[in-house]
Parts: sequence; C-alpha cells; structure tokens
Amino acid sequence: MLRGALVALALVASAGLPASSADDVPDAAGDPVRGKAIADLASCASCHTADDGVPYAGGHGIVTDFGTFYGTNLTPDVEHGIGDWTFADFQRAMRHGKGPDGTRLWPAFPFTSFQRIDDRDLHDLWAYLRSLPPSPTENRAHETGRGRWQLRFWRALAFRDRGVFEPDPDATAEENRGHYLVDAIGHCGECHTPRGGLGGLKQRRYLGGSDTEPEPGPNLTPSKAGLGDWTLDDWTTFLELGMTPDGDFVGGQMGRVIEEGTSQLSQEDRRAIGVYLMGIEPVGK
Repeated sequence: MLRGALVALALVASAGLPASSADDVPDAAGDPVRGKAIADLASCASCHTADDGVPYAGGHGIVTDFGTFYGTNLTPDVEHGIGDWTFADFQRAMRHGKGPDGTRLWPAFPFTSFQRIDDRDLHDLWAYLRSLPPSPTENRAHETGRGRWQLRFWRALAFRDRGVFEPDPDATAEENRGHYLVDAIGHCGECHTPRGGLGGLKQRRYLGGSDTEPEPGPNLTPSKAGLGDWTLDDWTTFLELGMTPDGDFVGGQMGRVIEEGTSQLSQEDRRAIGVYLMGIEPVGK
C-alpha cells in the first residue's frame, strides 16, 4: 500500500503505525510488533480465521457474486501454511497476486490494494506472520464453479497495476499519510467502491459506496449522498470508538475494523485518515 518522503511524518505510539522508509531496510529485517499493527489495520485475521478457528489458520468464507472464497492458512506451517515461502514469495503475492509457483490468485484476496504497501511495511507484516505459531489446518477449496485459467482474461480486462503508493507532491504530509492508510493497508476501496461487471473497482467512483453483499459499504466521500456533513472530530471519534455523529455504534465487519484496527492507531493517524477522506472527490449529489 512511500519512500523517503514519509520519514518526515511524526512517529506514532508503539502500538500504532510509525511512518517509515524502505530505503535502508535489509532483506531480512522486519519488526513483528509493527507488523501486528499493520495486520490489524489490514483486517488480515478477519478473512483468515474461521469462526472458533485458530487465528490466521484460514477457513473463513467470503461470499461474492463470483463464488465463495475461503481465507487461506497464513501461519508458518510448512505443509498447509506459508512456512516454506520466502519474503520474495510473499512480496509477489501482495504486489502481483501470484503464488510462489506463479499461480494466479483470486482477487477476493485484495492484492489490488495491497500492492500499494511499501517495502518496510511488507517486511514488518512478513515478520509478524512468521512469528505466529504454525497450525496444520488444511486449506478449504474455494467454491467458484470457475477455472483459475479464467484469471488470465480477468487480469487483461479488469486489473490495473497501480504500483507502490507514491506521495502526491501537491498534498500535505498528513493528507498523504491518510491516503496511504486508507488506500493501501486499510484497502477501504475494496468494500466502499462500486465494481463493474467483471469485478474490477470503478475508480472514477472511488469510495462512492458499494451494494455488494453480504455487507454493503456506504459512500465515504464528502457529498450529500455520502458523509459530507461529517467533521474532522466526527471522523476521529468514529475511527477510535466506532460511534457515528448521531450516537449509533457500527457493527459487523466495520465494527471489527474499528476494534482491531483503527482504534489502535495514534490520534495523529486517525486524524490523517479523516483529513484525507474529507478532501477526496465527492461522489453523488
């Protein structure tokens, strides 16, 4: 989901996500504490943990218009997890949606957003996943009714490689930080941007809301159809407590995103997200 430009950002609490640069990170480096914070904001556990299952051992079903996809085992188990993967394998999956042997991965795994994560954060996330206890939980086969060979055509027609996030020189450091957290690690667009017939995101309506089941994502843009009346205080409170301006508390998947992810960020990062979302292009009247 940032190079030297983000080094200038203020560091957040150790439980949060300090700004970083990949320029001086050795191949073997990685901070599992930072990696856990990244995994939490990316909601990795929610898709890769079955109900009452072993954390990160896979099995959770994601129902889509293209079938039901089951989160895979991310523990360092050699037979059923990613224990025999290298960092290069992990990077290829996150950036290019391909397995160690070149197998194309289904885009239910949101590599279309994770490809924007910078090298330092990928190293830290990798270090955290490698620190998990191995689980011999077998992966559950996806229920798609489609052959994986069709992904070649999907990539040609619907996938656009956006590359690693680069700061906008015309934006402030705070706006760039919020953009990175929302678009790369948080991959908010995957649930809050409408999709075309082939499942690709309609970037012209970025964060403009999606009716995709099982849990539609509302319009996050600053329009009357979205959240145009939200203040910066509304955003920071929501991202910390899950409470909307009218006093309701969000539940479902978003409730988990708040509890495990954004509530663990620093106030500076929550503010950066709010500043960014209040400044994006409005969608809808």
